Amino acid sequence: MINESNLRDVLTGLAMETRSAFVMSAAVLNELTALRETVRGLDPTFADVIEQKRNEAEARGAAEVARVLAGIDKMIESLNNGYVC
Repeated sequence: MINESNLRDVLTGLAMETRSAFVMSAAVLNELTALRETVRGLDPTFADVIEQKRNEAEARGAAEVARVLAGIDKMIESLNNGYVC
């Protein structure tokens, strides 16, 4: 059975994990931006090549992204419908 203290602990843990994920994502995005701009300055064909590679990567990962998002959406829906235990 979930009591108020357990729920608080879980929500605090989720908030801490969310914060850590945000910090990590921001750092990765900053690094990628710096790398992209560096390569753009060195290679005039960069825009075309990165667009092609981006499309290929999205196609390869689309099924996995959809699967993970569907699972997360299902959890959110369950929580919104009152399922806690």
